Amino acid sequence: MEGVSMSAVATVGVIVLCIMRIYFMKGPLNWPLAGMVPWILWHIGNIYEEGCKLVLEKGGTFIVRGPWFLRSNLFEVVTHTPDNVQYILKENFSNFPKGPYFKEVFFHTFGHGIFTSDDELWKRQRKPTVMAVSSSIFKDRNLKMLQKSLQEKLLPLIEELKEKKASVDLQQLLVEFTMDNFFMAIFGREAENGTFTSAFDEATECCIYRFVCPSFAWKFMRFFNIGFEKSLKEAEAIVKGSVTEMVKARVKELENDKELQGDILSNFIKLERDQGRTPSQEVLEGLAMSMFLAGKDTTGLAMSWFFWFICMHPHVEEKIVSELSQILKSKHLSDGYDTSKVFGWEELRSMNYLQAALSETMRLRPPVPAVFREAIIDTVLPDGTHIKKGTKCLVFIYATNRMESTWGKDALEFKPERWIGKGGVYMNQSEYKYPVFVAGPRICVGKDLAYANMKCIVANILARYRVKLEAGHQVKPKLGITLFMKHGLKVTLHARNDILP
Repeated sequence: MEGVSMSAVATVGVIVLCIMRIYFMKGPLNWPLAGMVPWILWHIGNIYEEGCKLVLEKGGTFIVRGPWFLRSNLFEVVTHTPDNVQYILKENFSNFPKGPYFKEVFFHTFGHGIFTSDDELWKRQRKPTVMAVSSSIFKDRNLKMLQKSLQEKLLPLIEELKEKKASVDLQQLLVEFTMDNFFMAIFGREAENGTFTSAFDEATECCIYRFVCPSFAWKFMRFFNIGFEKSLKEAEAIVKGSVTEMVKARVKELENDKELQGDILSNFIKLERDQGRTPSQEVLEGLAMSMFLAGKDTTGLAMSWFFWFICMHPHVEEKIVSELSQILKSKHLSDGYDTSKVFGWEELRSMNYLQAALSETMRLRPPVPAVFREAIIDTVLPDGTHIKKGTKCLVFIYATNRMESTWGKDALEFKPERWIGKGGVYMNQSEYKYPVFVAGPRICVGKDLAYANMKCIVANILARYRVKLEAGHQVKPKLGITLFMKHGLKVTLHARNDILP
């Protein structure tokens, strides 16, 4: 009898779950009082794919309702069409800043940096930052540092792991490596230990909690120093203490050596002084924090997804390796050739198919899947959606990159060839149908730097090793401000001896 009873319970349970699934899938998107929360919780394990389906079903834009006590906090409009993207990020740019709510959430950690600022403060930081990052001195120094780090750190570590035949989380390896190099690019020095980056990650995660928590709740927790606000304060103390010390040290070094340059912070200070301005300690700290946030994870994540895609599509790997082989053959390599400098600017610029594969990777797995904006005045989107003053908008980049109307019937396929034009040359796409680096006036200042760094790192790895996905390892996106793999990327590494001498 007990067995029959348990069986009946199990049967009823299965029926209930099936009914719930049908109800949540076919039921209302926005529920009374709870808003969209039930739908989000039901699909949380596959939120990006389900979000894409939803936004397409709704014609490109849909209205979100949070629970009644959170409606002043959550984004209220989600959109993804290229016309709306262009309108929000360019044509009506001044009406869609990041806004006061965004600044309130992130200000304690990132201060007045370019990440949180709008209007004149943003403009004042943007121009010299662009000049600092795009200068030939900075680019050359960055490439030399990257080549040195590859030879002294990453490649020896990969060789050691290969010899041990050990499985490695390639995502962790790449994210940590690019993080260290980006730290050097900003501050002109290596991070002394991992305390800063750990605290930085903790602070960023706590800010995300703020984003979905009622303002009164996190302000209450901050006042009484409890909950995640306690963790945030502790992390902020470490981060701000380190950044303050490093910025002061760099300013002092510039005073003693007027010719010192090559890192972002030094270039920014020199350019500001050339304009007759002396940037404050507060502005410099905010700038450094914003730049570190922008580059800390993004390139490492893009490369991680790239290696996963080529593991799934070996014919793409063959084409990339063939391209690298042809590039190296043209240099007439000999046994005495300095392999640490084998991929310089000339070689990186000729990697058309590799850049196409990286772009296709970021199309399907954008490192930053969405961006946030807040309307200043009432307006109407190109698709007819009415936007009221104060409306919080989410530009869903993940969905923009997957539209059949833009990318064709094969939009969900990994196909680097869509980026190749006549003569096998890499072909750029509109930043509004491919807003991976955002678009308009706030387009990522480090776009070219990111491509150069990724091509250099990937080419050096693929010229020496074959990367094989560990059998049975599942790869899926993790919900967050950046697109991490939920379980990492477990791979094994095998020697490739047919390219480099």
